[in-house]
Amino acid sequence: METSSRLTFLLYALLIILISPLAHAHFEEVHVLVDAGRYAEANDKLEAIAESTKDIEVKSWCYYHIGEIYYNYTHQYTKAAAAYDKILKLENKGLPPEELFLAIIKKGDVYSRMGNYQDAIQTYDRLIKLAPASHFVHKTGLQKIRDINTALADLREQQRIAIQYKGTPLGAIAEFQIAELYRNPSQLNQPEKAIAKYEGLLKTHPAATVAPEARWRIANLRHTLLNQSALAMATYRKVVDDYPTSNFAAEALFQMANIHRTAEKYSLAIPVFEKLKQKYPNFWNMHAVLYWTAVCHEKNLNYPKAIEAYETFLHAYLPQLDPGYLGQISMHDKSIPEVEAEIGKKIGQLTKQMAEMELERLNTARANRDFSKALHIARNLIATSPHTPQAEQAAEQLPILQHLTAIENLREQLQNNTLAPAGAARARLQIGTIYERQLQDYPKAIEVYQEVLKHHPDSIYAAEARYRSGLVHAEQLSAPNEALQAYKSVITSHPNTLQAMMASFQLGELYRKLNRSNEALQAYKTTIGYPERDRYLAGGYKDSFADRAQFRIGRVHYDDNRYDEARAVFEEFIQNRGQSPRLAAAHIYLAAISEKRAENRLAIEYYKNTETLLKNDPVQMTMLIEEASMLGNLQATDAAAVIQFLEARIKRLSTETTKSD
Repeated sequence: METSSRLTFLLYALLIILISPLAHAHFEEVHVLVDAGRYAEANDKLEAIAESTKDIEVKSWCYYHIGEIYYNYTHQYTKAAAAYDKILKLENKGLPPEELFLAIIKKGDVYSRMGNYQDAIQTYDRLIKLAPASHFVHKTGLQKIRDINTALADLREQQRIAIQYKGTPLGAIAEFQIAELYRNPSQLNQPEKAIAKYEGLLKTHPAATVAPEARWRIANLRHTLLNQSALAMATYRKVVDDYPTSNFAAEALFQMANIHRTAEKYSLAIPVFEKLKQKYPNFWNMHAVLYWTAVCHEKNLNYPKAIEAYETFLHAYLPQLDPGYLGQISMHDKSIPEVEAEIGKKIGQLTKQMAEMELERLNTARANRDFSKALHIARNLIATSPHTPQAEQAAEQLPILQHLTAIENLREQLQNNTLAPAGAARARLQIGTIYERQLQDYPKAIEVYQEVLKHHPDSIYAAEARYRSGLVHAEQLSAPNEALQAYKSVITSHPNTLQAMMASFQLGELYRKLNRSNEALQAYKTTIGYPERDRYLAGGYKDSFADRAQFRIGRVHYDDNRYDEARAVFEEFIQNRGQSPRLAAAHIYLAAISEKRAENRLAIEYYKNTETLLKNDPVQMTMLIEEASMLGNLQATDAAAVIQFLEARIKRLSTETTKSD
């Protein structure tokens, strides 16, 4: 949940605490009406309560929910703003500050949703002036204003890129970035406009690499923000039909099943979950698929199937599950042991099976390259005989079998000639990435990437295949010449692509490691010449290949003892890239240069700046360790060692300076 959503939830929780028991009862009635889509009736009831009560908290509660209905369900934003205004008019009548703050935030959100960003900023500015500087809503107001201004600046840049590179893959990426800015509630917060932008992208670039995600985003906006379940379901289905080899097809099926489940249509949800299990066995959220399948079977009173699904979840997925993913099964407030105990109670007494026979069947199926059958047997063996040596062997094979089965499914679609050219190219590329990333079978990955080049030489997927071949040769196979050839082929064959920009950067990295400094510098400069594609990080930072490339230019000069050039680069970096996650790393390089020049006071200043930037900032700390861990005597791999190094450096230099004075 993003920061502004958490804030709204907290203030709303305070509002609920303040209202009377009678209002709680009314809330349940309104909730039922809203769930049934009877928005006009819900509004009429809320208006009647607000009109009849003299309780300020109850009035505020009514107007808040009227605003929410207009904002979230009927999308009548002018009426939503009017509802929140009614809360603001209660300011001098004893309205608790939390309710006033919440109304101001919601009104600002409405203005953003309408595209009236200046009014939104003025509204958030009112919040800043009202709330004490120590109050969390004060900081939220500041952050919202910063987010809007940053997003508007990014929008202008992406619009420029979209015009300059119209009709190219880079132009498509820019159009997608524009839609993303409108989609994000913490940026431009216009889901309807985002949908229009995604649809425009799909019309002009139907085969773009981001096309599956764009279609999925449309469905997800209708589902999660606009509460248009029927339209969302139809659009999710189109993702599955049009992009069956994309990871977003699996995401779409998952959301379709959940729409059925939350509507208590369990018989409709189960086959969708089963299709997801069958078609996309390596889906990242498979633990949630198994859990919700069990819930649906349980609700349908099909206890044998429910037990089977619960057992698979409990023994195959829960032991390796990161607790952070428990929110996917609505158990974010529980620990792994608590979930294990809860599911264990549901299961009861298990039916014993012959583990030896099942393991033999598993090994036979795998030897026959029937991976889907082997995967099914492995899951059942682990679920039904979890504490046997045979189950342990099956568990060891499970991750590999999932990926081999995914490859098997993709190969089957290719052999059946059921895919359009773009879909076939995407399928081959996905097979290659599974071999590369999940199975670490790098020669096989290269072989499949060559298939992409053979069958789809001019597609954007060929650009990605060439690029990934370069990465594998450089980072896994220790074959720099082959890597150089692959990167150069990307730039030559696919010039106006994201992969060309990334290949330029990787050329710089490879040349730098080969101590070919001049060629590295040229490659990094070429990278900076491409339009930046920003990646937003925690803490408001923006990363990009251009950011990394400019920093690496400074590193190359430093490593070659060209300290004047390095200093100039890092000083320019600090001045022009105020949102970079590498600011602390740039300061520590400047400190090291100053120290080498016996400029102790300047070195101390830079070390102190580094220390300030690193304070409670994991993003800057991570980047410093990555970019400067081998600088001088630093050689740090953890935050504590970095801080210890800085403190020791500052102390030593301060002592030397004092003595010299």
